[in-house]
Amino acid sequence: FHLYEQCRDFLIQVQNLAKERGEKCPTKVTNQVFRYAKKAGASYINKPKMN
Repeated sequence: FHLYEQCRDFLIQVQNLAKERGEKCPTKVTNQVFRYAKKAGASYINKPKMN
């Protein structure tokens, strides 16, 4: 079950993008990361229920 691994990878990618643009870095998996993941074609990653 690699879903969280993938989320972590996307998170790292989004953080790198944010650094390049000089934007504020997301420190955890936020909506921005999910939007990025969807754009990258990982539409099967749905927002997990945050308990």
